[in-house]
Amino acid sequence: MKKSVWVIDDDEIYQLIIKKLIRRSEVFEEQLYFRSAREVLEQLDSSQVFLPDVILLDINMPMLDGWQFIDKLKSRYEDFSCRTTIYIVSSSIAYSDRERAERYPEVSGFISKPMTVEKLRNIGEAIHKKKPGVGTKL
Repeated sequence: MKKSVWVIDDDEIYQLIIKKLIRRSEVFEEQLYFRSAREVLEQLDSSQVFLPDVILLDINMPMLDGWQFIDKLKSRYEDFSCRTTIYIVSSSIAYSDRERAERYPEVSGFISKPMTVEKLRNIGEAIHKKKPGVGTKL
């Protein structure tokens, strides 16, 4: 089955890099890239969208940070975490961010930047073991 990923990160350079890494990893056949969490919510509001298998989420973004985004997803779709796995991908070195991620059952891991092909392949293996199929249509 095709695996899908959303990358939500406001850093333009990171977006360029992660696109190349995802291509090289050969893990995800479907990818969408967003520069803000608000943009994702607008897409969800305006159309029928498939939630992905994986969301690679930055936590430090303007207007709506990663934590607020997760909270909004939880309030809209209480069972989204049954089909979608979230990984926090951040340059933050604050231990408090890692602790906070552990308090969110929807978050499967905290990955420090830089992202690598190996880390993406590990995510692919983890979701392959966890659940088959593509995201849930909302």
